[in-house]
Amino acid sequence: MIGMHSATPNPLPRPDLPPASELAPLDQPVRDEGHYECQRAESVEWDDVFASHARFSQCLLTDVTLTGGEWSKTTFADVRLEDSRLLAPDLSASHWRDTEVVRGIASGVQWHDADVRRVHFDQVKLDAVNLRGAALTDVVFTDCLLREADFGGTKLTRVRFPGCTFEDADFSRARLTDVDLRGARLHFKAGLDALRGATIDGGQLVELAPALAAHVGLRIG
Repeated sequence: MIGMHSATPNPLPRPDLPPASELAPLDQPVRDEGHYECQRAESVEWDDVFASHARFSQCLLTDVTLTGGEWSKTTFADVRLEDSRLLAPDLSASHWRDTEVVRGIASGVQWHDADVRRVHFDQVKLDAVNLRGAALTDVVFTDCLLREADFGGTKLTRVRFPGCTFEDADFSRARLTDVDLRGARLHFKAGLDALRGATIDGGQLVELAPALAAHVGLRIG
């Protein structure tokens, strides 16, 4: 059932990044199975890149645009991705660890079956992203817009959404454990029954009441 309680969440660890001055420029082509460590990229466009099974570790990516391309099973570990645009890349079955995604846009991203752990999305606009079948563990979305985000069949464990806005989100068959929705504006188009295991506040309960009533077939006269 949907719960209402207060708890102090543990902060996420920051990416283990060297100072920017110590990062080497990432000036070689990004490719399949490439390994990029302690590097930085700024104001670059990667269009239709094939970079599946690549690995980025301890990297700073600023003002980077990913348009399309094949990034499946790529790993991002101790990475900071800021002021960037992810425009319909295929990031299916990718791995994310101890990473920050700060500001920017993620639109039409195929994130299904991804494994996302200890990741902070901060002030990101997520539009029509596909997270079906993904596993999100110890993830925080702060002040994000999640428009038509598809969490169908996603496993969410210790996930928080402070200051976020959901528009037409789909949580069908999602599995929620210790998920904190307090402080978010909630609008779901499907999956209300999957919100068991989530925490909301009293104001959100009032806001959700009409949708919950309709979901269980109650008529309010």
